Amino acid sequence: MTEFHLLHTSLPRPERMNNPFDYEPDPLCLMAADEVRAYLKTHEEWADEVEAGKMFGVLVCEDQQGALGFLAAYSGQIGGREDWPWFVPAVFDYLQPTGYFKQEESEITEINHRVQVLEDSAERQSLQHAVSTTRQQASAEIEAYKSMMLQAKARRDALRTTSGETEEMIRESQFQKAELRRLKKRWNEQISEAEARLKPFDDELQQLKQERKRRSDALQRWLFDNFLMSNTLGKTRSLTDIFSTTPQGVPPSGSGECCAPKLLQYAYQHHLRPLSIAEFWQGRSPKMEIRHHDHFYTACRGKCKPILEWMLEPTKNPPPAPPEREGISSQKMTLKGANQAPHPLGRGRGWVVISKPAGLLSVPGLTDAPSVESILKAQYPEVYMVHRLDMDTSGVMVVALTQEAYHHLQKQFLERTVQKEYVALLENDVEGSGRISLPLCPDLLDRPRQVVDPENGKSALTEYQALGHRRIRLIPHTGRTHQLRVHCAHQQGLDNPILGDPLYGTKKADRLYLHAETLSFDDPETGERQTFHDPAPF
Repeated sequence: MTEFHLLHTSLPRPERMNNPFDYEPDPLCLMAADEVRAYLKTHEEWADEVEAGKMFGVLVCEDQQGALGFLAAYSGQIGGREDWPWFVPAVFDYLQPTGYFKQEESEITEINHRVQVLEDSAERQSLQHAVSTTRQQASAEIEAYKSMMLQAKARRDALRTTSGETEEMIRESQFQKAELRRLKKRWNEQISEAEARLKPFDDELQQLKQERKRRSDALQRWLFDNFLMSNTLGKTRSLTDIFSTTPQGVPPSGSGECCAPKLLQYAYQHHLRPLSIAEFWQGRSPKMEIRHHDHFYTACRGKCKPILEWMLEPTKNPPPAPPEREGISSQKMTLKGANQAPHPLGRGRGWVVISKPAGLLSVPGLTDAPSVESILKAQYPEVYMVHRLDMDTSGVMVVALTQEAYHHLQKQFLERTVQKEYVALLENDVEGSGRISLPLCPDLLDRPRQVVDPENGKSALTEYQALGHRRIRLIPHTGRTHQLRVHCAHQQGLDNPILGDPLYGTKKADRLYLHAETLSFDDPETGERQTFHDPAPF
């Protein structure tokens, strides 16, 4: 078993398997990861591909004789292969040149080629142009005739006021209406003739695209039906079956090809006992996501959570549901925030301003953990949450105490007349000032992460000013989820994460060093501008 690499160490072995969705890398995993990095250096032919960015994983195991070792994996492919020696192979090797997948994929590729040839054909493009030109000419001539009719009607109306309506006026009106009908009919016939010449091309295109979709869908189903995932009891389930009870109902593309499922699958099939798992990024960050070289990451929710829940279900510590919070920090910090109450800063007739401590939810989650909303509901008859702060973010919040104030304040947030200023402590020094404009949207396969997406993302604008000693002032002009955190961490932003950011950063700390320091809004009743300032506690 050349994929099982012995670890010679006196480090203690974990008593139980860690949670792949919330963990600190075990020292044995750190040692194994170092060996993976060293091995990668021996393959210079992979250097460019790894440098472009790739996720790797390690699984520390015991064999049946109690020997300690590890397995290694990479996500997807390297050099077009999923079966390089030293690493565990794919769960299902569907890339064999003579196999069903590659043959069917080749047929679909041929359909793609035929579609492209047909779409680009000079004859079809000429016929499309003829249809478009005929429609434009018809529209122009019909509109010109209608304009002439309106002028003629205006002339007749003027004559009626002086001499009354004549037979000639009636005949003219009737003739023009009949002529308009004849004009529309002639053009409709010409358009129909042009469309009829184009129709065989479009019909063929539609048939090809329908055939392509049918075969693509069938191939995807075949693929997921043949991805059979094992668990500790030796049972197997296909990806199709595993994802059938999820909200999306079907596996996302690439399911089963991440490191964690591949590692566990190999361990189960070779009677190895998993002890600890970790995944780490090598190379440059992708353009949309935020990934840091040599940094460890938890398993993704969208593709891996349903699979790993099945694979680890029989164990004594299956992965819990993903944390309900906006970020994932230590249990110590969570409890610290949960034991603190929001501090009042000011109050009006229909609102109250508080300072939220880090670690406290803004609104109730899936558990009974306290939140700003639940705490304030114990103090006031009515509470309406106008906006939120991430669980790990501290600072100023305004909460409405009446429906009228809620709607008024909500409108101010929607119209962006509310002004907010944050202070953050970054991982590295920062200088200067400027603006960051990077559109954001949720990472549908790894919530609650956000990604930079120029095509589908919503606009997000942040103004910043360096304050010295890694401190920075951040002024969001939009209110996107994780906006400040992503704009600081992303390579196209500051490329300098906020200290203690568990989702987008690299350096751990006792909290997320982000604080909403100033909030300004108009009093819903008086219209007077209200400004509240709560200095950052760091």
